[in-house]
Amino acid sequence: MKKRLSILLAGVMLLHMTPLPARAEQGTDIFYDDFSDGTLDPEKWLVAYKNWGGKVTENGVRVDYNGGVIPQNVSVQDGKLILTGNGNLYEGDLRGINKDGTERADGKRTGAAIATRNYYASGSYEVMARVSPELGACSAIWTFEYEEDWDTGAITNHEIDIEMPGRPNAEHTNQSYQYALCNTWIGENEGEYRTGYTDIGVNQADGEFHKYRFDWHTGGDGEEARVEFYFDDVLTYTSTEYIPTNEGRLWLGLWFPNGWAGTPDFVTSAFEIDYVKITPFHESGDTKQNETYPEDGWGSLEDIGVSSSSVKGDVNADGKCSVLDVIALQKWVLAVPDAELANWRAGDICADNWLDGFDLSLLKRELLMQ
Repeated sequence: MKKRLSILLAGVMLLHMTPLPARAEQGTDIFYDDFSDGTLDPEKWLVAYKNWGGKVTENGVRVDYNGGVIPQNVSVQDGKLILTGNGNLYEGDLRGINKDGTERADGKRTGAAIATRNYYASGSYEVMARVSPELGACSAIWTFEYEEDWDTGAITNHEIDIEMPGRPNAEHTNQSYQYALCNTWIGENEGEYRTGYTDIGVNQADGEFHKYRFDWHTGGDGEEARVEFYFDDVLTYTSTEYIPTNEGRLWLGLWFPNGWAGTPDFVTSAFEIDYVKITPFHESGDTKQNETYPEDGWGSLEDIGVSSSSVKGDVNADGKCSVLDVIALQKWVLAVPDAELANWRAGDICADNWLDGFDLSLLKRELLMQ
């Protein structure tokens, strides 16, 4: 199995958090971000530091299956948002988080996620992205709003998901990037959500960017409540059951489900986002959010990475392409112990999301032509 690359921090943004707003105002303009300024805009985004995904039994003890999502696995490089996931074979220095907030002993099965600072309801949600091609990690786009009634114990979970890889049915088998899970939720109990086992018809793990979109209609004034799911502008699945109405944040994440996405036997992988666009519909069926924990589970934007170099071949991120980059890339390709690349994307000369001998040969040619 080819070795998937780790996205390393190449710089640090010095940003500060501003107070969380209650909701997006009616009449808000279209939300758009293509990450072209090289940073994660703190007025638009929050970075997650939390854990979900269930527990497993290890040595007779119940423990969290994954290491949650951490800011250190988020970066902005060459105009792309990069969400990194560390698989079962990861042996690096990063450490995951447990559900109780404590640090884990390792960084295995640790992902990344961000969410919009503002809340949105009915609208068209569009993301241009290249999914992680590895089974075991879930590339996900979802809206989310969660409430707990402390008197009755009732839970409100208003959510819409696009999750990949998917599968043909409820059995946790035959996972594939030709399938997606297109889900709608209003609660967490049976009879409060619908899982759409959706055949996209095209392998999404082909190394290309694809357009993922859902049009969320909350209904009213003659409009049927529904969510329409589009893949590369093709309407592929429509849900008319358990349609949420509460405003929610839009999330983007690469995380590690407990079993249903496959086994993550890789080092690292990445979910890459080119742009995000939200076009609000402001339908009469929209209802306000009232999240119980709106300020919990967020990390510091100071911990995410930005690319300090966009020079082709500059894998050591010193601002120029030189023989030192050839040496560093050759060590990586040959799997020399402790080999590290500060900016691996600069070495992906073939632009196929992999580093191998072909990239090394092209890098040497680049130097000869200088």
